[in-house]
Amino acid sequence: PPAGSPRPKPRLRELSSSFPTVADMRFLRTTSVARLAQLTVLWGVVFALVHAYWAAGGDAGTNGDPADTLGAQTYIAFIAVLGLAGAAVARGLARGSRRRTLILLARAGGAALLLGVVVGTGRWLADWSLDGDGAAGIAITLYFLLGGLLFSTLGWRADTPRLPQARAATVR
Repeated sequence: PPAGSPRPKPRLRELSSSFPTVADMRFLRTTSVARLAQLTVLWGVVFALVHAYWAAGGDAGTNGDPADTLGAQTYIAFIAVLGLAGAAVARGLARGSRRRTLILLARAGGAALLLGVVVGTGRWLADWSLDGDGAAGIAITLYFLLGGLLFSTLGWRADTPRLPQARAATVR
């Protein structure tokens, strides 16, 4: 623009292209949907196995605070079942299913995991402390971040079936 005139406002498309997104991540972009789904299945199974171990009273990675009540063990067992359900969703997408329900569940699972990362990290930042979580807390947060990225990317990379378009109303 000429000197003295206001700069034009950047358009939304120009702004969005200047920020990195999950889709810009080279590894995730070049990985096939089938491979991405297989990695997501593996993530879900490992997630479920670790939670099943904790539900059974295992204390590795819990800072010496195992689930020692029936309520805590039941809750953690439920989380393990959610991990298996996530693996089943990813497995369905790995087999080529493009059912809208599976795609939306993958997106929702990714969003929930990423929200957990934001909440947990936000708590640490608000307290300016890891609150005793230490290295185990950081490792678990990174694992949730990986799962969130895998499920979100899988949900967005899977082809969604075309929905019928609404017809424009005609004015007479």
